[in-house]
Amino acid sequence: MTQSGHDPRPQPERRKRPKLTPLSGEMKRISALLEEELLEWPDVTARAMFGLRAFYRGAVIFAMLPQKRALESPNAIAYKLAAGGRKQGKNWRLFELEDERDIRKALALLERAYTRAAGPHSYPASG
Repeated sequence: MTQSGHDPRPQPERRKRPKLTPLSGEMKRISALLEEELLEWPDVTARAMFGLRAFYRGAVIFAMLPQKRALESPNAIAYKLAAGGRKQGKNWRLFELEDERDIRKALALLERAYTRAAGPHSYPASG
């Protein structure tokens, strides 16, 4: 410790927290529709997390939908395309919904994330 009270040792790098933004009424409605669909899928549960709804397939998180707040954009959902690993933040993607017409695209992305949350044995064959 120096005389000024600062510790001269290097400090561990802090992870940057995602920016949370207010949510529009339209996005709340779209999120509720997406949530209703996701909860119909096998082995899916949801939990509140920082003003968002986190969706799990078993114990693996695969999506986050805005509930009271949104991640970075008031019209975006978040989904994870890879399971496990140390740098989890790099596995997450955002999808911006312009309006209700984008729900089908959002569900396709969420389905990919859901499939990958089951583990590598369930990935679709590439070709």
